[in-house]
Amino acid sequence: MDILLHQFNRGDERAFKKLFDSFFGASCAFVKHYIPGHEAVEDVVQETFINLWEKRGICTDMVYFKAYLYKSLRNNALFYLRQHRVNEEVDPSLEDNTESVLNVMIEEEVHREIIAAISKLPKERRRVVELSMAGFSQEEIAEKMAISVNTVKTQKRKAYAFLREELKHLFIIFLVLMNM
Repeated sequence: MDILLHQFNRGDERAFKKLFDSFFGASCAFVKHYIPGHEAVEDVVQETFINLWEKRGICTDMVYFKAYLYKSLRNNALFYLRQHRVNEEVDPSLEDNTESVLNVMIEEEVHREIIAAISKLPKERRRVVELSMAGFSQEEIAEKMAISVNTVKTQKRKAYAFLREELKHLFIIFLVLMNM
């Protein structure tokens, strides 16, 4: 993804399209928390991405890109509400609710990242992790997979070492978002 961001920052329109496609669904879901049931959701998301394109180069890694994207989506959704409700105040609970909406989006993003990392594991290791996550004991996993308990332990240890390395950037995302 960082390569894609680098290409985006250099002005590659195909990279822009890939980033847009990757984040469009999640971005719409995020904006719907501010503008529920309104056809303007996609417009706000598209406008946000146009702004990102015009300001490309300010986000040098994907962690900051995601944080900047969600902050921009929030700001643009609130701006839209203020702009189109001239005689009304924007519901203050929307601004107060930002933290819970961000938490939902972060949780969704983290879940996607974990699933993607697990899918990179070799088949047997992935199966051990999935069964372990489903609550099966090492003995039950060994029986289900017709392998030894020691093999389960080894596969699990190697899988978790890989996942720790693969997902270490999530800690950085957490720190960035906590300081926003």
